[in-house]
Amino acid sequence: MSTATSIISSGSDRLDAWTRRSKPKIEIYLAGQKPGHVNSYTTAESIDGTITVTVEHETRFDEIEILFEGVSRTTVERASCPGRTGSQQMFLKLRQPIDEMEYPTPRVLESGRTYEYPFTFVVPDHLLPQVCTHTKKNAHIQRSHTMLPPTLGDPILASNGKTLLDDMAPNMSQIGYTVRASVLQKQLPGPGFVAIAAIAKKIRIIPIVEEEPPVETSANPSFCTRKEKSVKRGTLRGKLGHIVASSSQPKAVQLLPPNGEPSDTVSTVATVNLRFDPIGDEKPPALGTMTSKLRVSTFFSAAPWDDFPSSTGMPFAHIGCGLYTESVPLLTMCVESAQWTKQSSAANSMRRDSTDSSSSDSSTGPSSAFTGDTYYTASVVVPVTLPESKAFVPTFHSCLMSRIYALELSLTYHTPAANLMTPTISLRLPVQFTSQAKHAESIKAALGVTVTQQELEEFFHPRNVTSPTDFSNHTRSEVVDVGLAPPEYSERLSTLRASH
Repeated sequence: MSTATSIISSGSDRLDAWTRRSKPKIEIYLAGQKPGHVNSYTTAESIDGTITVTVEHETRFDEIEILFEGVSRTTVERASCPGRTGSQQMFLKLRQPIDEMEYPTPRVLESGRTYEYPFTFVVPDHLLPQVCTHTKKNAHIQRSHTMLPPTLGDPILASNGKTLLDDMAPNMSQIGYTVRASVLQKQLPGPGFVAIAAIAKKIRIIPIVEEEPPVETSANPSFCTRKEKSVKRGTLRGKLGHIVASSSQPKAVQLLPPNGEPSDTVSTVATVNLRFDPIGDEKPPALGTMTSKLRVSTFFSAAPWDDFPSSTGMPFAHIGCGLYTESVPLLTMCVESAQWTKQSSAANSMRRDSTDSSSSDSSTGPSSAFTGDTYYTASVVVPVTLPESKAFVPTFHSCLMSRIYALELSLTYHTPAANLMTPTISLRLPVQFTSQAKHAESIKAALGVTVTQQELEEFFHPRNVTSPTDFSNHTRSEVVDVGLAPPEYSERLSTLRASH
């Protein structure tokens, strides 16, 4: 019995050695690939390249598969019991069609030959509706969850082409895109295929993201757009009055497209309006410094989000939810030179009555305790410039994770008497991060000069798009080919035809 076992084992070893020796070698070459760099793409760009297949010995095969995939993964610490839970969602899967005539006949890879198969994928700006089929509390969730999310959580892919950068995502959340190539054989018995060789190449995707309407902050305790504080004469002394600080959501920060050459500094500005309501005839306090920080929040979950996540009221102890926040210092500026302007409620009321009734007073409203006539106003403009040591991605919300930003502003001021601690008034404003288009011209202008109409139609032709979704814990569901193209393919082609 032992002899038979030995013979079988020896035969299996020789078979495994032969299989390993004859395993096809696959290489993926991307157009424009630079040594040591990861290729980056944005919306509507084509991912062009070629795969090569070589073998040491003749190898039978049935298909060559070339895929463009997008996958998100999350891992969350369980609160109820030790351990982790997590999910994986394949939200994008495009397959490159290969004509039957391009395969050798018979389907055998010969030693000493190199087989080349070109591919072209177009980065969509929307995902298929089938990606997001879970329950939702908000009507806008479907649209947000079917927007293409950016690459996130891989430091190799967050580089600027020169150095590795931190995109401030935790290890528990990752969004990755790959071009994957496989040599397949039919699995007998059964209808499926098995990969006898496979390789994947990472790429970086930063989609075009346009500015959304301002965030509703009145019922969101995560943000503070108006703050009121009592101004005291000193420790254990009476009050001078009340100081009010208010601001609105600043204009979105426009990130440069992948590989984009900066024409100017990526920035925005926030204007903080100040008001001082004295109790008597007191003068307003002298201003000190304004400090700005960027609060970067990444939400992740083992189950799909049914609403836009918030950092307050969130069941952090609940199984399957997590939040990672990082604070990025931006600027500390002296604002002592900011001038207070004396105002009169009566004079302002008469001025408003004499103007068009549709005009509105954009100044900061009075404090809750204001009963007098005289008050003071001032404003401070705070520039927001992003540090080059971090990698920022556009604001997004997907089924398993979200990334949002907030601008934290802290203003110090001085009272006549000494204080143990310098008094401060702070605001937290929502700020959106968008991404610009790489080219200002249209797709037709970019492609029409080099391709024919027939080639243009083939370029946007739907090609076996699958969008399986798997929210199970560390398990993959069977990939189901839904046979549809992302909706923007047909829409974009119709637009080009009409304008051609």
